[in-house]
Amino acid sequence: MELWRVVLIAALALGVVLLLLPAPQEVPGLAGGTQIEGGTYVLVREGKAVGEEVFSLWLVDGLYRIESTGRREGEGFASLLVLDRDWNPLYYGEEGRSRVGVRVVEGRPRVVAGSGLFRRVTALSALPPFVFLGARAVGPWFALYRAVQVRGGLTAVLPGERAAVPVEGGRPEPVTLDVAGKPLPAELYTVRVGGREVRLFGQGDLLLGGEVPGEGLVFYLREVLPGGLKRAG
Repeated sequence: MELWRVVLIAALALGVVLLLLPAPQEVPGLAGGTQIEGGTYVLVREGKAVGEEVFSLWLVDGLYRIESTGRREGEGFASLLVLDRDWNPLYYGEEGRSRVGVRVVEGRPRVVAGSGLFRRVTALSALPPFVFLGARAVGPWFALYRAVQVRGGLTAVLPGERAAVPVEGGRPEPVTLDVAGKPLPAELYTVRVGGREVRLFGQGDLLLGGEVPGEGLVFYLREVLPGGLKRAG
């Protein structure tokens, strides 16, 4: 078969698959609402600041929306995560170095990466309950923190890798953080996201920061921890 026919058939097939996905404007909770939380996460790798991310958490029509915009290691990005009132994700989209999105279709996550003829659709066989994690954004980790507080047996969908991995662990451990020489009581949730250890530090419903030791990555909420994520003592 001639090459142009192969390309045309592939493009038409991909277009049919994409038509099965609801458009972003069909996802509820994308605009308006009441802001619940917000702030700026500072991102540090191997002790060096590599970016900042402004995030906000909104409640609208019985849904949650988490928005993030920022720069990380010289590259800008923006992300949007929509969840139901039980913190189950409905939609995630991120634009930056590349475009990626994921939503639940018939109970399974479906990842769309790229754009135009270079778009790739990957239907994952993972089972709920899900959490969607950003390719570069850490704002969606707020939802991971809230989810591990209330349930176990989670599956993390990694849109940037077009993969799904189990989330294991998550029992809270009391810790004390150092804020300008003053103690701040907090809770530490240590989980394994696939093969990665992730440490989430929070107070109540608020995610204060996190660590991914294997990647040398640390992030912290500047408004609460202006001096960084430090344990007291």
